[in-house]
Amino acid sequence: MMRLLKVLAWIVGVVLVLALSLLTTIDRTPYQEMPYYEAMHARMDSLAAAYQNSVGDTLQVGWAEASLVYPESIPLAGYGKRKGAHFEGVHDSVGVKAMVFSNGKAKAAIVSFDLLITPPEVVIRLKNLLPSLGYSMQNTFFTAVHSHCSIGAWSPGLTGTLFAGTYQPEVADFIAEAVIQSIKDAEGNRERAKIGFATFDAGELIYNRLVKEKGTIDPWFRVMKVVKDSGKSALFTTFAAHATTLPSSFLALSADYPAALRKTFVADSLADFVIYGAGAVGSQGPNSPKGIEGWEKAEYISDHLSEQFAQISFLIQPEYVKSISSGYLPLELRQPSFKVSENISARPWVFYWLFGNYDSGISYLKIGDNLLVGTPCDFSGELMAPLDSMARARGQNLMVTSFNGGYIGYITKDEWYDLNKYETRTMNWFGPYNGAYFSEIISSLVETATE
Repeated sequence: MMRLLKVLAWIVGVVLVLALSLLTTIDRTPYQEMPYYEAMHARMDSLAAAYQNSVGDTLQVGWAEASLVYPESIPLAGYGKRKGAHFEGVHDSVGVKAMVFSNGKAKAAIVSFDLLITPPEVVIRLKNLLPSLGYSMQNTFFTAVHSHCSIGAWSPGLTGTLFAGTYQPEVADFIAEAVIQSIKDAEGNRERAKIGFATFDAGELIYNRLVKEKGTIDPWFRVMKVVKDSGKSALFTTFAAHATTLPSSFLALSADYPAALRKTFVADSLADFVIYGAGAVGSQGPNSPKGIEGWEKAEYISDHLSEQFAQISFLIQPEYVKSISSGYLPLELRQPSFKVSENISARPWVFYWLFGNYDSGISYLKIGDNLLVGTPCDFSGELMAPLDSMARARGQNLMVTSFNGGYIGYITKDEWYDLNKYETRTMNWFGPYNGAYFSEIISSLVETATE
């Protein structure tokens, strides 16, 4: 009996040691009392003191795209239940789309990937490649369509393998090279252009997938329209509905409903070129009448958006713009808290072993009265209404996008933080109060950009 008790005590001791080394309690200290908040606040104050718009000649704008259809079959990214399955054919071509702006004194680029996210491994490569073209993280605004049916193999580590298949460095190289090519081609067709903005309520196409009727949605389809002096036009569009109309059983390459949207807008002569960036997609799902699923659902969404935009597009009055500003602010965060229960999380070293340790930040691009803000996450649509109201009160058209090159999981409304749901338990990685924290950062950016 004594021997058995010793064995049990040894086992209990080992379990306790493992638990203490792997797990910790979630830190619920208010964010305003944390060192990271003080550091980020100082960074925002420095930006406010130094911020200025570059005013030069009338903006010249160009756009182009490059293919991301990999020459051989590789894993799809998006759904873990695919277990690394490779793509089987091409449903609609996936690519990277770029739009460049220059006023002779400053320039900037919008780059959108037909991928699940903007892969951090690709951004690492682009930090070395972009300077040869006069670009950097400070003037390159990244986003992605958030397709769950595009190429993977771009992320190392256990979690990267789960969601994007086995890592292949040459795939990250391929994506980075496509970005450089798209920017070069866009630079090559720059022309003087006018810029306008429009938005309309498409709330019938979105539902709150986190808490259903208890929550809110971001219903607005937002459009920045560019018209060259030659008459060619392009749109940069954002919408909050997740690009998840296609199921995990769908194995062909596709950009999901953003692909249908782009095709429909061009076919309906609403633009010659369309770039889509995922908006505040956190907690927001694509909605359609019961029985409409898969690609039929993608086309339903795109058709309705096209019809609604056609009704208001004539109201857009593009104007010549001479001012532009852009930047990238490294983001300060508390230690990661990958939750295993309501109050227990993995220790930071476990998180970094699972997910990697990448830089993250907030990006912004201001073109005239249009302010684009990029976030390194699935930013929740539930957080948008007060930010929109604030921007409108200051005469700004705010477009907040997700997936700007880092990835820190979901940023959701703070009152849902303890829910045992996918977005709030599995994918909410950096502790509580980030809904308020991110909203404060974006509000500060709006203030800075309009003072």
